[in-house]
Amino acid sequence: MAIRRAVLLIADIGGYTDYMNWNRMHLAHAQQTVAALLESVIDAGKGLKLAKLEGDAAFFWAPDGNPSVVVCDRLSGMRRSFPARRERIKKDFACDCASCAQLDHLSLKFVAHQGEVAEQKVKRRIELAGIDVILVHRMLKNLVPVPEYVLMTDVVEQCLDEPVRRLCTSLTHDFEGMGQTSTHYIDLATSEVPATVPERSASGKLGAKLKFELRSLPLVLGFKKPAAGFRNLGRGTMGPEPQ
Repeated sequence: MAIRRAVLLIADIGGYTDYMNWNRMHLAHAQQTVAALLESVIDAGKGLKLAKLEGDAAFFWAPDGNPSVVVCDRLSGMRRSFPARRERIKKDFACDCASCAQLDHLSLKFVAHQGEVAEQKVKRRIELAGIDVILVHRMLKNLVPVPEYVLMTDVVEQCLDEPVRRLCTSLTHDFEGMGQTSTHYIDLATSEVPATVPERSASGKLGAKLKFELRSLPLVLGFKKPAAGFRNLGRGTMGPEPQ
């Protein structure tokens, strides 16, 4: 079992309390929307390894990575891609269902930590294990008072350049099983840049909409369960413990 030092980052899509509506069509569209948004975040995380998809979140790691690069470069790219894809979905699909009408209520937040991880093979997959993996997941259940943020441990915050560190607000957490943990967060909404998305042709919009509806069909017909595994479904900031 190999043990490596790595930067751990989880990109988590929030806002489900208002977004999800208990109707099969709405949940099908919601799942396709979240999949598209996560895809854009993953594509923007160049240089990071995708450890696992966790429903409405993506768990990344950077073996021997630099926390400053992850937070200031990779995370910024993900942050820009999220509203851009959200605007593209709105322009292409123009759906009036209750879930799609709440698309702007979805937000993106991050938790970041650096520590030691063990790579273990489970069947054909490589899973990450260790106390630091547990900690970064515990950080999803936090007291940060804003919806869009990056929450960091001391070891990450101390690697940032001074101008970035001045943006941080300190906050002590008592994570279950971890005790008192010093953390720092940056409110990402204060640096949000409006996304500009070029218009597609009428045929391009039609093709995108048909593709979206075809992907939703197995969910609408009940062959697949909508929103299975979505960690944020029906929870607020201090909701159920992540698995």
